[in-house]
Amino acid sequence: MHARTVLPVVAAALALAAAACGGGGGGNTGAAETSGATDTGAVETQTTTNAAPTAPKVQVPVPRTGDSIGPLSPAAQVLLLQKALKELGLHLGQPDGQWGPKTQAAVKKFQKQHKLTADGLVGPRTAKAINKALQQQAQSQG
Repeated sequence: MHARTVLPVVAAALALAAAACGGGGGGNTGAAETSGATDTGAVETQTTTNAAPTAPKVQVPVPRTGDSIGPLSPAAQVLLLQKALKELGLHLGQPDGQWGPKTQAAVKKFQKQHKLTADGLVGPRTAKAINKALQQQAQSQG
């Protein structure tokens, strides 16, 4: 898809979202609606069960089948991985985008903790497990 095609679609979607949220500036003055019922002063409580899940701070890109994040990966991918591992409490030093022995050891430790093949490389299964752990952590903190 070309940028000329995508941009108008994205702009239209944003406009629809803003209108749905009352952000379009029209009609919604913030005044309370009345139904003609007498206000008794009682407070009604509502329980929201469809709360939006808390998103994790970082996500690891999931490699294609047969690929992995490892020593030859771009620094940006390694940096995201390192930040994710640090967020999960795996000590690897300061994330710097450089694949080294501490990063590999942290990956292996994560893999062992999650009963994955501990090869020290982040393939699709390990990346998905990391992202799932990050999501669970974000939800428990949020």
